Parts: sequence; structure tokens; C-alpha cells
Amino acid sequence: MKGRFWIAFVVGLLVTNAVAMGAMIAQAGDPTPRVLPDYYKKAVAFDETIAERRASAELGWVATVTLTGRDAQVVLADAAGAPVAGAAVDVTIRPRSRADRLAAVTLTEAAPGRYAAAFAPGQRGLHEIEVRATRGAERFVTTAVTEP
Repeated sequence: MKGRFWIAFVVGLLVTNAVAMGAMIAQAGDPTPRVLPDYYKKAVAFDETIAERRASAELGWVATVTLTGRDAQVVLADAAGAPVAGAAVDVTIRPRSRADRLAAVTLTEAAPGRYAAAFAPGQRGLHEIEVRATRGAERFVTTAVTEP
């Protein structure tokens, strides 16, 4: 009788472990890609990216990014706080939880230094937004994280 109890106890532990592992595998079955697209190309161009960011910092521009349920807005100001008018502004928007959902949007100038375009994010949560602004020979690049 004692031998059967211990055999049943060990078998019960093994079955419980198998059920727990099955539940964890089922929960981990999210098919969402976790690797950023073109990550290798970005790694190879890292020195150029750093130089571009350093030049943007020296330019002194500041971008305030807003992402609402209807549109994306960027307010650009120079080092003195004056609006940066007449720039070509493009943004790349990616939800942090979805590496494969990347949206590129070209903003138009709605007011001096304020650029906007219609954009409805496909999901809630944090979004990484890369801003690229060009005015003549001046190039500005920055990244912001915001939540719609």
C-alpha cells in the first residue's frame, strides 16, 4: 500500500508539471514579431546614425511630438524657441509591442513650426516615433516615445 502511494504521488507531480508546462506554452504562443525589421542594416550604419544625431543636437532644434487618435503632430522650435517654419517633416511610427507595424507619414505645415497629418494608430500603447526634418541644408533627426 505504501509503495502505491509514493508511485501515485510521483506520477501526480509529473502530470501536474506537464499540465503547467502546457499552459505556459499556450500563453507564450503570441505570434507577434519581436525583432525589428532591418536590424542588421541599422547596426551596420550605427556610426552614421550617431553622427546624424550629434549634428541634430548641434543644430539645437527641439521637437514636441503628439500622437492622438486622429493625427500625428510635431512642433519644431529652434534653439531660441522660435518656430522652425518651412521644413519638410517625415515621421516613422511603430508601436513598441509590434515590431512589424511600421507607418511612414509625411507631415504638412499647419502653422509656423507646427506640422500635422492624419494618422490613426492601429492600437493603444506606447509608440516610438522617429522625426526627420529638413530645411535647406539643415537636417534634424530625433526619436520620441508617446502614447495616443
